Amino acid sequence: MIRTFKVWPRFAAAVMALSLVLAGCSSDKGGTTPEAQGGGAAESGGKPYEVTLYYPGTPQKDVALVEAEINKKMEPKIGATLKINAIDWGQWDNKLNLMISSGEKSDIIFTAAWQNYTVNVAKGAFLPLNELLDKYGQDIKKNLDPAFLEGSQVDGVNYGVPTNKELAATRGVLVRKDLADKYKLDLTAVKTWADLEPLLKTIKENEPGITPFYMSNTNGNGLLENLDWDYLGDASVPGVISKTAGTTTVLNEVETPEFKEAAELARKWYQAGYINSDAATSNVFPKDQAKAGKAFLWTDGMKPGKDKEEEGYVGYPLTQIEMTQPTITTGDASGAMLAISRSSEQPEKAMQVINLLHSDKEINNLLNFGIEGTHYVKKDGQDNIITLPQGVDANSRTYNPGAQWQLGNQFLNYLWDNEDPQKWEKFKEFNAKGVKSPALGFTFNSQSVKNEIAAVNNVNKQFKPGMTSGAVDPNEMIPKYLEKLKAAGIDKIITAKQEQLDAFLSKK
Repeated sequence: MIRTFKVWPRFAAAVMALSLVLAGCSSDKGGTTPEAQGGGAAESGGKPYEVTLYYPGTPQKDVALVEAEINKKMEPKIGATLKINAIDWGQWDNKLNLMISSGEKSDIIFTAAWQNYTVNVAKGAFLPLNELLDKYGQDIKKNLDPAFLEGSQVDGVNYGVPTNKELAATRGVLVRKDLADKYKLDLTAVKTWADLEPLLKTIKENEPGITPFYMSNTNGNGLLENLDWDYLGDASVPGVISKTAGTTTVLNEVETPEFKEAAELARKWYQAGYINSDAATSNVFPKDQAKAGKAFLWTDGMKPGKDKEEEGYVGYPLTQIEMTQPTITTGDASGAMLAISRSSEQPEKAMQVINLLHSDKEINNLLNFGIEGTHYVKKDGQDNIITLPQGVDANSRTYNPGAQWQLGNQFLNYLWDNEDPQKWEKFKEFNAKGVKSPALGFTFNSQSVKNEIAAVNNVNKQFKPGMTSGAVDPNEMIPKYLEKLKAAGIDKIITAKQEQLDAFLSKK
């Protein structure tokens, strides 16, 4: 960031002379000080600038200890320190909206295609990053597949730095393996969502303290989220195309037979007691319910080793069932990003922090796993395999954010001893299998219809949770839902999306 200051004429000559003296004194340092690298405490009067990081997740007991260790490493490198702010998932949207509307000072903010990314870009909440990436994000650009940065742009501008992780995406369920084994459930027979029904029935009949299929407002739209839709850059903006059917007609998903079929299946399971009765209103994250021993299965985004990743948090053995084929959309490229807030006082420092999370293995793993010897230990002297310290289990851990997929470069992450040592190689194979959406690289610019989007999202908040959870009858509610969507201006949004998509495709 370039700042200009007025210098009183009387002092101009003195300032110039002093600057020449200082330049002469530092000329033999070879640009190795933090100040010479675009950082340094000097910019803020001798005190290092504190970069605040906000992301959705569970606040950790030992966060201050971890911050202190990170800052011992970070301050000498870039002349800045890090303040970690995890916000509970149930409070995240409100906190983020309040920060944006109030202009509260913040620096790095998690964002994603499913987290109002383009809506917040249209609000001017995030800074354009292209120049900052060129100047302070060299390691990001070196390590990140170009498809991530290209696929997450809005009108050719980057407003977020994607996590370096799996690029392809598929949906499925995480399952308590111990319970599946206990009742000899045949998971290989599950090919469609309807095939889950015998599993849910068995758990319902034999495990009264466990919800067969746990849903809440924190894990998206349940069965409705697992449809074959490309949301064209931001899942909070209506208008979808099929990822795999080869068509590029933008649809109102609520009008589609696929939406109705999924809603009817959810309704059937809700009435059978397979889905928790508070699914439409609960803000409890499914993995937290599973950690408490109260959930059998739940939906999530799948990737190689997802079950083992979550197993360490949940504390029960898990396995995964992939229900859709791997695909690659713009939304996948922007499925987890770190943006820099418009209210950041030193965005160059924020970008330097993000760059370190993509390049510095020690700082990356401190943020994600904590302090060696306290929060984990190296396994049998291996540099990259870790395990819990003696006497610590899933319920007594004091630092376990479980947010690796949000924060930097996953290929730098340590692996827990229950994970596949070939995990990162399998990530690359998984990415190579992804079927590309015909709209890959397209992101809808929502500026012209931002009022309609706000109105539609209010309607979605009223209707979608009940539809997702099966708490309401879709045959009765879908017509009412559509009527409200039409009145809110959904057709105008879809028309604008179609026009922009057609223009994008004509240039390919």
